[in-house]
Amino acid sequence: MFDFLKYFFINILLIVCVCALDILLESDSVTVSNRLNDGYQNINDIDLNDKNYGLYHTSKHVFYWLYTRYNTEGELLNRSEPHLIESTTFNASNPIKVIVHGWLGNTQEKDSLCMSNVNSYFKVGEYNVICVDWKQYSTDLSYSVARSRAKHIAHDIAKILTRITYDLTEGVETLHLIGHSMGAHIVGFVGKELTNKIPRITGLDPAKPQYENKGPADRLYITDAHFVDIMHTNSGNNGFTKSIGHIDFFPNGGKRQPGCGFSDKTTGSCSHIKAYHYYAHSIWAKEDYVSLKCPSWDDYKAHKCDNANSTFMGEHVDIEQTEDYYLEAWAED
Repeated sequence: MFDFLKYFFINILLIVCVCALDILLESDSVTVSNRLNDGYQNINDIDLNDKNYGLYHTSKHVFYWLYTRYNTEGELLNRSEPHLIESTTFNASNPIKVIVHGWLGNTQEKDSLCMSNVNSYFKVGEYNVICVDWKQYSTDLSYSVARSRAKHIAHDIAKILTRITYDLTEGVETLHLIGHSMGAHIVGFVGKELTNKIPRITGLDPAKPQYENKGPADRLYITDAHFVDIMHTNSGNNGFTKSIGHIDFFPNGGKRQPGCGFSDKTTGSCSHIKAYHYYAHSIWAKEDYVSLKCPSWDDYKAHKCDNANSTFMGEHVDIEQTEDYYLEAWAED
């Protein structure tokens, strides 16, 4: 409920300012002034990895929480350790899931992207689930400023994953990056840095503002991993409209989701966050999300695709399948 209210009020603010924001959001050189960059005209002019700018150093504002079967409460990875996992319950023989929240997101709340999926993973097996906490940046009320930091955050994630996997030699074959909203583009940037190294990226309703009209270098793209699967739950509003993965899922048509109130028609907040609740449910209840390959939602509803290829939306997708898939989705975590 907190996530929904938060997105609702912020989206109301955005709608009021939409005309002014549209001009800013399409610019890659937004002038900003806030507590993190006083004295600088452009956040992009700041080298967040330069030791002389400790206040702006990404590593001081991005944190990594590891969850395993033996520590479901989470343990903060220690950057002072060579591989960050020496004193943790990390098990290199288990799959590595990396979860990245979006703008205004966080990792600690019960209904957050992180906790929803952590709880589901440990219902079914043993994993190393790493939640990336960039709340100190994501709670900046300026969406454009948050976006300007996205590539820096991705660079930090790429460095951390390289250390955890001993220079991409151990466990890299199990790496699966999952991002919601702006976090979906962040994991895409990680894939661009670790070229041809990431087996799978999942984009949960990738953010539309500032991204949909950008080229492949500036957003999540199909080449960022060996397999990219996308879930669209609020396309055309908060989320991407067009297909951008090897396979794209459009539950209930991809625009609005059941169970959301009247305000969702305006803000789309509820439908936007449904993506990660659907994903969490898919981890342990794949049969609830049987999807059919289909050119459109209208064709799906008209039963024109009943004999088409099928696969599961979410965790258990068939990575051999491609193009657009539709389904009716009701169950969620």
